[in-house]
Amino acid sequence: MIIDKVLAEILLSNKLLAEKDLRNALERQKNIEEETLEESLIFLGVANYALLGKAYELHYQIPYYPVFHQGADKDMLVSFSPKAAVRFSALPVKKDNRNICMATCQPEDVAMQSEMNRIWKSSEIQWRVASQVEMRDAVQKYCFHQEINREKRGIELPFDFKIIDFQMASESNIHNEDHESNIIESSSPGKRIILVEPDHKIRNALKTLLLQEGYRVTPVVDENEAIKELEIEDAMYLLKRRTFQSHNQRLESFSLKNGKLLEVRHYGALGGILLGAELSSEQIFRTYLSTVKLLLGRMTSNNQEIIESCDQLSHYAKLLATSIGMNRKSQEALQLAIYLKEIGRYLSGLNEQDSDIFSIMPILPYEQSSFMLAEIEDNFSLAEIIAGINRPLSPELPLASKVITMLLAYFEVLHDQESERLEPDQLRILLGQKTPGLLEEELVNQLVQIVVHEQRLAGLGGSNGVILIIDPVFERDHSDLYQELTRENYEIIFSPNVEQALPCLQQQEVVLIVSEMAGDGYDGMEFCRSLHHKSQEPSAGKQIPFVFFTAVTDEKAISAALLAGADDIIARDSSIQVAFLKFSRLIKQYQSSVVSDMNAAGVSGSLDEMGFMETVQILANRSKDALIRLKNGDECTASVYLHNGEIIHAATETLSGEAAIYEVLTWRAGFFQVATPDKLPERNVFGSTEAIMLEGCRLMDEESRESFG
Repeated sequence: MIIDKVLAEILLSNKLLAEKDLRNALERQKNIEEETLEESLIFLGVANYALLGKAYELHYQIPYYPVFHQGADKDMLVSFSPKAAVRFSALPVKKDNRNICMATCQPEDVAMQSEMNRIWKSSEIQWRVASQVEMRDAVQKYCFHQEINREKRGIELPFDFKIIDFQMASESNIHNEDHESNIIESSSPGKRIILVEPDHKIRNALKTLLLQEGYRVTPVVDENEAIKELEIEDAMYLLKRRTFQSHNQRLESFSLKNGKLLEVRHYGALGGILLGAELSSEQIFRTYLSTVKLLLGRMTSNNQEIIESCDQLSHYAKLLATSIGMNRKSQEALQLAIYLKEIGRYLSGLNEQDSDIFSIMPILPYEQSSFMLAEIEDNFSLAEIIAGINRPLSPELPLASKVITMLLAYFEVLHDQESERLEPDQLRILLGQKTPGLLEEELVNQLVQIVVHEQRLAGLGGSNGVILIIDPVFERDHSDLYQELTRENYEIIFSPNVEQALPCLQQQEVVLIVSEMAGDGYDGMEFCRSLHHKSQEPSAGKQIPFVFFTAVTDEKAISAALLAGADDIIARDSSIQVAFLKFSRLIKQYQSSVVSDMNAAGVSGSLDEMGFMETVQILANRSKDALIRLKNGDECTASVYLHNGEIIHAATETLSGEAAIYEVLTWRAGFFQVATPDKLPERNVFGSTEAIMLEGCRLMDEESRESFG
């Protein structure tokens, strides 16, 4: 394995890590007992398994293998002792004929090599490397079945902090063009701060944040310890939690004795310390959303259902916002409003007449930060959105208010019905009854569609498939059969002729074609023959079952229809039960064969009905492993892998990584299929899924503006 000093040199010399990030990790390592440099780097979020693996690859000149995400070989693990895996930090990861691939963090260990050669004496070993921390976590995950979330672990405080020092100036000075002279230069070296915080977790987290801003930090547990430190060396100021309002007489005496009063500054108990530079709008959103979620979680710690219900509401809000085309900023406002409306119920002093939530939220630290809160309110119009929830429809009502109102009604309906699944028409009726005059029909339709799609992905229900009927009089002459099919959750699409039927086959998940042999403007027999011929091509998938539902009784015509490729001929005067059972049998046979061919892959559908972003958001919310295969209208293909709900790999025919995701986000026509992957590929996507989706929205917004500009 690589010692910390050598690892640091590799990371810097190959420009895998910024010097500042490495310095912060080394500083953290000094303060955390028995923590390696690798662990410190991952904790701070400046490195991951893949980056450390690259450093090992450069050092040993052996290819890196992402063992934690791609896993060990299950069959080989049966004959590989967990004790050996722990002792030698090694795992068998692949087997190909007589070749065995082993991953380790110490390929130079002679004793380990000798033992592996003894265990796999009849095979040739090919070595791969991974970092010490990744190998240790992989062994715990695959040999001892422990859940490891190291890469997701982080400081339990809102992220992306910059520390803004609002000097004790008037608001007019803050807005003055020369106000930059009043802001502390966070990068100046040697500025010492005494940090008073009794909670060691918060103390370490805040120290890390301040170190990233270039300060020298001395953390202490109380003001008495602070005095001892001040006797050794002066400090810029004392920084402590705003809730510590008691005065320490000894501290005041010490300050007076030294001829000047030591400045004491505060940070919000649940917010960040803000020293340094103002945040961009995007940083404000991310910081504020993280902060209010953390605040709500603490305020309702005895009732976990509240934060869980907000998370559920937020999940559906993101799906709806994507579906109806809300721009990025509107989506951000929607997310903030969902949590803020709940916080308003719990803040002391808030009454129903007081809608100015921002004036009473003690999240950001200093008194002068009201200027920043006003800027956030102006940026997102949050007070207006919250005030509009559960209000009657009007042209002035914000769209975000309408979305939240509808989602609140939806969850109330689910609670009242005590059911996870409602039929689309039933859901529409119940929503209308729950909130008369408050919901827009278009929004309700979008919600119903999203619910159906999510139920399909969850295996709770949704359409059993689409039946394409080429017969203009079917619904009129066979209404009982039509109603029986719809009751069984089949979606029926009618086409008056063959020309209009072809696009339906390309855009819908058709499971059965029903046609008359001939009619005005179409030849059912020829259509059946052409589809059958196309299904014989090597690149074709399973042939969709084709049934002639006909009044023709001539045996010669029936024989010709069967020769053309029809799966069955059903007489129009057959009973409803007979016709329905024959339809169902063919559909089940077809669906079973498709599932078998796709290795029981799961769910598939049309990108027109359910977009890629919507599918990813649903899967991400379920924190599952998944493979999404896609094909657009131009026959271009793509594959996207998720691990624990996070995208780890994406590729089209020409692009890979995040670029492939941004490309797929623009696809509209085509199909997708969701499967459970047998094995996860090497990671080529390193950003968070949420950030990538938001960036995709931004790029599409820009493209849309350019096309109209």
